[in-house]
Amino acid sequence: MVYELIENRKEQAIKNGFDLGCKFNNQSTELFEIHPSTHNEQGFFNLSVAKLTFIRTKDIWKIFWMRGSLKWQGYGRSPEARKLNEALFVVNEDADGCFWKLSSAT
Repeated sequence: MVYELIENRKEQAIKNGFDLGCKFNNQSTELFEIHPSTHNEQGFFNLSVAKLTFIRTKDIWKIFWMRGSLKWQGYGRSPEARKLNEALFVVNEDADGCFWKLSSAT
């Protein structure tokens, strides 16, 4: 499901000069944009898009977005979802423009 979301958005991202990726850490999944950089010795930097964390005791997915302060913030419109695909739908829809800041730019 996560990879499907990335593939659906990849064409627009590449058109804007970057790529998309994700990483998994225990019960969390983080989506990020991969941008080229001349200032970074690795030649790229990651810009966090969203973090989805599964809370096993409540059987829900918490949805977070990265603030300008570089701190994760619960997504106000829909802070949790019962299923992973519902959480991914919220991130993909991005009704408030919190997640896909650069990849949705034209």
